[in-house]
Amino acid sequence: MLVELVAATLACSRGRARWWDPRTVRAVRTRLAVATAAAGDSSVVRRRTSVTEPAARRRARRFHTALAELVRRYDRALTQLRTAGKYDAVTASLRAGVLALVADDAEALMQHSTAEPPTSRTARLLRRTASSLVLTAFALAIPLLPGADRASGAGVRILLLMTVALALTPADGSAFGSVRSALERSLFTKNTR
Repeated sequence: MLVELVAATLACSRGRARWWDPRTVRAVRTRLAVATAAAGDSSVVRRRTSVTEPAARRRARRFHTALAELVRRYDRALTQLRTAGKYDAVTASLRAGVLALVADDAEALMQHSTAEPPTSRTARLLRRTASSLVLTAFALAIPLLPGADRASGAGVRILLLMTVALALTPADGSAFGSVRSALERSLFTKNTR
């Protein structure tokens, strides 16, 4: 993450002459996006700590969450630039943040950041699976609906259950859409024959 923040700061400094150019801002934002992903990666905390250290894990997760939010704020600031002075202020603040991170000065680093409140694992799991649970309930309720014939009801049920399976797999949106459209075509063309 530090390497990406240094690269973002360097890209900011190099792009000063063309601060208004969308390519300049996009280059910095690309580096910031990688830094945000690295800051939000809680697997690093799990690998470096033991299950018997819940307090250390909690503190580390809070720090990572606050750091990711701080980097997101830089990203939002870059999207709202209006003047070269504002660009210089973002660059200077980013440089000061990198220096504070290198010096391990967490207080100076986080002076402008308010971390999002930590969420429990149960809440994160529920947020991720809530739509899948609703779709599963609808898939189970299809045969109970009045007027639903057997063939179309089975097709809709399979489609809903496959959508649940796809929603629970970590795939990107394009893969999800293409698999779903192929499934719809195959299910509904079979039923109409």
